[in-house]
Amino acid sequence: MIELAQLESDLLKELSDADPKTILQNVALIDSLEITKEKSTEIKLKQKEAIETEITINELREKYRRVAAEGAMLYFLLIQLCIVDHMYQYSLESFTTFFFKAIDKTEDLEEDELRVLALRAMIRMTIY
Repeated sequence: MIELAQLESDLLKELSDADPKTILQNVALIDSLEITKEKSTEIKLKQKEAIETEITINELREKYRRVAAEGAMLYFLLIQLCIVDHMYQYSLESFTTFFFKAIDKTEDLEEDELRVLALRAMIRMTIY
């Protein structure tokens, strides 16, 4: 976006400095116009791709939200064990170590729903 703004600024400067009688023969101005047009088109395409990527990320985040909720629930249950006995004290760091081990041990499945269920089960078994 900054590059496009700079190109537009340069183009406007060249247009204001150009002689109105020879504006059509000004090769530098025409080249600058073409470059600005190409960059503008490129940026529009990248913005469209970014919007599509954002939609995909949001959909996947919603699918895996249940895995995060499972992990959070297990963590908060685990840290409450110190009420039973002070010996049961766990850090977030140790929990995340086991959490990521469970994710690594989970089999890669093509279908997202099956993957979520497998992740939840593996996290539960690893933490317990």
